[in-house]
This record gives sequence, structure tokens and C-alpha cells, in this order.
Amino acid sequence: MSPFRKNYILLLLLFIAGSAVGKGAGPEVKDASLELTLFAEDPAIVTPVGMVVGDDDKVYVIESHTHSPPSNYEGPDGDIVKVFIDEDKDGVADSSFVFAEGFNAGMNLAFSNEGILYILCAWSLYALPDRDGDGVCDEPELILTLDTKAGNPHGCWLGITFDEQNHMYISRGNVGSEYYRIEGQDGSLVEGYGDGGNVVRANADGTQVEEWATGFWNSMDLKFDHRGDLLLVDNDPDARGPNRLLKVVEGGDYGYKSMYGGSGRHPFQGWDGSFPGNLPYISGTGEAPSGLIDVSARGEHSILVTVWNENTIERHDIQPDGSVKKSLFMMGGKDFRPVALDQDSEGNLFISDWMLVDYPNHGKGRIWRVSKLPLAESFPKREFVTVDETSIRRFIKSDDAFARHHGEMWLAAKERRELAEGFTDDYDSRVRLVGYLALKRMDLSGKSQYISKALGDEDLEVRLLALWWAAETMDVSLKEHLDKVLRVGTVNQMLFNTYLASVEGLDKAFIESYRDRGDKSAKKLVRKLPEGLVAALARDMSLSPEVRAQAIKRLNAVTVVDLLESNEPEILIAVIERTSTMQDLSVLNRFTELALDEYQSSAVRTEALLALSKQALPNPALLVSLLDDTVADVAYEAGRTLRYHVGDLHVKEGFEKLLSATGDEGLLELAEAALFGIHSSKPYSRKRPTSVDEWVSRVEEGGSVSRGHHVFRTTQVMCTNCHAVDGGGKKLGPDLGGIAQSVSPEQIVRSILRPSDSFPPQYQAWNIYTTDGKVHQGLQIDHQSKGAMLLYTLDDENRRFEADEVKDYEASPYSLMPQGLER
Repeated sequence: MSPFRKNYILLLLLFIAGSAVGKGAGPEVKDASLELTLFAEDPAIVTPVGMVVGDDDKVYVIESHTHSPPSNYEGPDGDIVKVFIDEDKDGVADSSFVFAEGFNAGMNLAFSNEGILYILCAWSLYALPDRDGDGVCDEPELILTLDTKAGNPHGCWLGITFDEQNHMYISRGNVGSEYYRIEGQDGSLVEGYGDGGNVVRANADGTQVEEWATGFWNSMDLKFDHRGDLLLVDNDPDARGPNRLLKVVEGGDYGYKSMYGGSGRHPFQGWDGSFPGNLPYISGTGEAPSGLIDVSARGEHSILVTVWNENTIERHDIQPDGSVKKSLFMMGGKDFRPVALDQDSEGNLFISDWMLVDYPNHGKGRIWRVSKLPLAESFPKREFVTVDETSIRRFIKSDDAFARHHGEMWLAAKERRELAEGFTDDYDSRVRLVGYLALKRMDLSGKSQYISKALGDEDLEVRLLALWWAAETMDVSLKEHLDKVLRVGTVNQMLFNTYLASVEGLDKAFIESYRDRGDKSAKKLVRKLPEGLVAALARDMSLSPEVRAQAIKRLNAVTVVDLLESNEPEILIAVIERTSTMQDLSVLNRFTELALDEYQSSAVRTEALLALSKQALPNPALLVSLLDDTVADVAYEAGRTLRYHVGDLHVKEGFEKLLSATGDEGLLELAEAALFGIHSSKPYSRKRPTSVDEWVSRVEEGGSVSRGHHVFRTTQVMCTNCHAVDGGGKKLGPDLGGIAQSVSPEQIVRSILRPSDSFPPQYQAWNIYTTDGKVHQGLQIDHQSKGAMLLYTLDDENRRFEADEVKDYEASPYSLMPQGLER
């Protein structure tokens, strides 16, 4: 082959790679009018993370080499800031060069208003001036340091941006609940221990450091939109959901506090903005959002968010009424892991692509370009009308949480203490709540008087706030006042949980440990309830049945079994749930009596049947009459309990009798499954979905919350072996209490049927092969000193393997969640 022909073929291949990406060679942009090109790829760029486009349209990107590199990694020792130039504007980089290098855990880039590039690393912030104009950084200048023992870069500094006044805003992750300290060049200080991640504001020279907002998990990126609002994307704690797109305002608290652990379900963690004093999110995002940018055309408010774990870029169109329409802007295969976003002066969008699911540096990487999107036009920023004593009530009664917050911040000035105090006596609970929130913000002595008063307020939200406030003050004298909240107004599960959390927070030993700080992260400090407290609440007849039932759910089965004789439905349901696995004939007989008692509520009867499904039934025929009970849910639950007992002649006849009539299709399908198997050719079995898409369609028809609640707790499906909802269950998998806020019903169905297709990276399964020939499975491998390894095992414990025990280890391609659960 001639040299000319070789060169021609090479050029042709490069053209195809750069310009015809949409033909199966890469991700797909959903808008056919936009053109996608491969701007750069490895080896020119590997494992790219933060990225920014300069005013000259040069693309600056961090090439990561320090993100948990494997022992045999051949790359450089430090991260590099590379610059890519597209001189002929064809969507493919023509040249590149190194702007600066030698950084550790580089995360993000931003230009100040003076045109100086800043690189934010996990524990340090540098300015990278090019004063001589040669296109290369002169010498990095250390601006700020994040002093903390936290070693996970994803929990430290993550995002940086600048406002029009050249203030910089830096987002920090939760630092694993370790103590942290940020000292400005002028001695200004932000420090914390056990709080959530935060956003700090400072001058570009590192002076006047101040906390701007708090309550984040791992806030991966933040930018201003065209309205001047500061937006931020926040990963969720241990897949609690939802990941969040947030508007960040001064003084805002967005709910997460690391001291209370990683589940995000602790009562004091108002992740969804529902806890009093916490602000809501704009929109829920997919798993592992990493970057964002405003691409609004005039008349629109459109935000793009990269979703690393779902191989997508989402579009969030914010409507005038605050609602959000979500759609897919871009989608790729498993080798598309988008991180950062930025636009050039013509609207071309650039995307850094980590490519592989592997967290350690792996030598792959790409940058994509999409042309041409609208450039967000700067509209006048929405300003709140000035607050004064005449307008304050209008603000705090607003349906807009940010307007209420604006009013609260005005009221929280110390000179307005008397006005705020007056609000706590108002007839309107919304006014009382904001009055208390403003007093909480003030730097005052004697706050305990306000807390004690709020604990006895009839309004649920005021009492929730008072419990949180009491724990935060660490004033143990308030402990004796806490049970006021159980004796007035509504007491739901959330309030009861918050009450117990407040009691724990006022534990003297915990308070001493917290103030001493020592070497422990705040989340490892032990908080205890007084011995016997919950048992006493369970039997305190001066409390409502709802309150006592909440206490019963937290007690050992043996201690409450006598309450199976109660005549209060709330008490019976709670006791049945606690005693459902007791191997005791008298308990089993009581469950049977309750199931058969038509004078009991259907909730009590179905709970008794669920308990019986967990028992070895000596005489299942006793329940056969319930298969045609007049209460549909009772009949259905009886069918689910008896389906495994068709060897009993009476049970078999009961199911056959059902099939000779008409009735609840779910029950008839159960009868067929019991008699002939789930994939028989019988009428109802033929309707049973056999593919993922058919199951998705079935789910769209709706379902029963109560039946689903029972399925989740059955011993056959065993969801609670790994997952928790409302505190019940285990933590090998994500807490599912808020799952509907972050994923669609279709995604839930697909994750049940095909669990290995996609799962959050923190639930990556690992295999450790030991020298004795065994394989150990679990989550979250931690490398210890001298080659030892720590594995969170399927037995719900951390197991240490010494270096000489470990033959090999690997990330499993399969989820720990089994397939076939639909059977």
C-alpha cells in the first residue's frame, strides 16, 4: 500500500471518529439539530475531571493521575492542567499543551473575573496566573487550605465558581464527619465538626472567608445561572435519594448533617426540604450528578446536569411555577461517564468524559463537543421586595420557601428580637414557626426558654423544630421537657423518631465526647437512650395508642408479647410485627385467632396473616375459609400465606374452588401459581409479564400500597435482609424510604428484574479470594496498612483480611441483589 493511501485512510478514520460519532461509536444527543463531535481522546487526554473554557475559547481541563491510582499505574505522580485548541473550529482539537502540573486530587477549575485560572483540589486551592502571557502558568499560588483528616477527595472540596463581584464560592463535601478548618489569608475562619458539606464565600485573594450555606452531602459542582442564582448539584448520602439540583442562598440549610451518619434518613436530616428550617431542592437528578450548566434561551430556564452513574446528561426545564420538566439531553453506553460541562463564546458545549466505571485512574478519557446550543442570556436577577415590619408577614406566609427564608433572615437580626418573640404567640402556626427559626439564628443567651415553650406547641412543625433545636444546644436541662411533644397535637412516626433523636442528642456522655472531639469523626460518637425509656413509653397509658405503638416497634418481641391481648388495633399491629418470627405455639395460635376474627380491622387481620406466612403452620387448613373472605385484602393475604401449603388437601381444594369462580385477579393468579406454577398455560398465568417491558406496562396500571408493604417484609422475597424503609431493615443496600423521589417506577422495575445492569458505585460488590480457596463477597473494600483489606460483608459486619490471607481481589460485575425476585 502506498504511503499516500495509508495517510488517506488514517485521515478518513480520524474524520469518522471526530465527526460521525452518532453512528454507534459514542453517546447520542437527543436533539437531532445538534452536532456531536469527539473533540479529544486518550492518549491526548486521560481521566478528565474539572473543565472550563476561557474567554479565548481554549479548553482547560484537569487530567487526573492521583485518583486512587493502581500500584502499577504508569502515569505521572501529579495531576495536570491541559489546554486544548480548536484552531479551525471543526469540533476537533488541533493541538494541546500543559498549562500547569503537579497537583494532588484536582477536582475543578474556574476563571476569576480578572482572568486568572484557579484549580480547586480536594484539600487546597491554587491561583494559576500567567502574567507574562506565554500561555503557561508562572507559578501556582496557594490561596486556601482545607485542613482535615478526611481522606476521601469526594468528601472534601469539589466545586468552585465566581460571581460578578469576583467573590469565589467553594463547595465542600461532608469530610466523613471529621473536624475541618478553613483559615483565610486575613485570619477569617470557617470550621466545623459533624455538620454537613457547605459552600463558603471568600474574596479571590483568600480573605473574608465565610460560610454561605450548609447541609450538603457531596456537592460536586456549582455555577451561577443567567438569573444570578447560585445552582449546585449534590450527590445523595449512600444512594438515599434523590440526588439534588439546588438553588443556594445565603444562610440556607439544605438538610444533611454528617454527624448523624450516611443513610440520610436520620430525623435531623431534612434531605427533601420537609424538615422545618431546611430549604427544598429544585429537582431530583439521576445517580451521581457531577456537573451543571445553564443553557437557557430567552424565555426558558434550562439546566443541563451530567449524571455519571447513568451515562446521561439530563435537561431540567424549570417552569415559571417552579415545577420542572426533565428530559434526556444526551445518552451513552456504559463507557460514557460525563463529568464537567462548559460552553465557549459561540455556545458550543464541551463535556469531559471519565469513560469507565472504574474509580481508580485507568488511562482512558475523552472530551466531547456539542454545537451549537444557546448561550444563556443574562436577565435581570429576581429581587425580593425589601422586608420591613409591614411586609414581613407576607413573606413568612408565602408558599415560596425562599421568600419565607428571606423573611426569616431579615427577622433574625438581633435588634428584632422583640418582634420575633411576639411572633411565637401568633395564632398562625406559620408565623410562630418563623419566629422560632429567627430566634434560633440569633446569637443569644437564654434560648432554652424559647425551646421549652416550642416543645409544647400544638403545631407538629414547631415541635419538630424545638426537638432539633434542643439537641443542637446540648443543654441537658431541656431533657426533662422533651416529652411535652408526645402529649399535644398529632404524633406521627417522624415526630416520635425525632423525639428519640433529641433525647440521644442530650446524652451527657455524647456531649462530652463531642466537645472533646478527640480523634474520632463525629458520626462515630455514641449516643444512647436512657435505659428503659422506650419500654416505659410503650406501657404508659396516658399516651395515645399511636405513640405507644411507635415505642413497641423498637422493643424486643419477648418484652411485648403479652400485648397481643390488647383491644387497640394500633397496638395489635405493632406487636404482631415485632413477634412475627417467634417460634411459640401460643403466639401462632393468637395470630390465627386474629386472622379469623371478622370483628378485627382488615389491617390487623392481614398483619396476622403475614406473620403466619413466616411460621411453620401445623394445620394450614384452619385458614382456608379466608380465601373467599368478603374483605379482598384479607382473602389475598390468605392466598399468599397458603400458596406454599398446597400439599394439604384442604388448601388445594380451597384454591381449586377459587378458580371455579370469578374474583380478584391477583388472588386468582396466586391460586394458579400455587396449583400449577407461575408459568403455566392457565388463563391468569398467561397474562403474567415475561419481559421487562411487560412488567413496566403492568406497573403503569397501578397497585396496592398495603400489599406491597407486605411483600417487602416477606421471608420469601427478603427485601429487608438488605434494604431499609422507615428504619426497618438492614443497610447492605440503599435505604428505599425516599426512592420514589429520585427514580421513576420504570427504573425501579428494571433494577428489580435486572439488578446488575446498573447500581450506585458505592454498592459495587467486591470479591476477595483468600489463600484457603474461599471467596468472600461484600461492599466497600478499604485498603489498610501493610496490605490488609477491610470488607463490609454480607453478614452486615466489617471483616479484616490480613495481607498474607489475600490471594486476589476484584470488583464483581454483578450486583449483590439476586435476579429472579419476580418469581
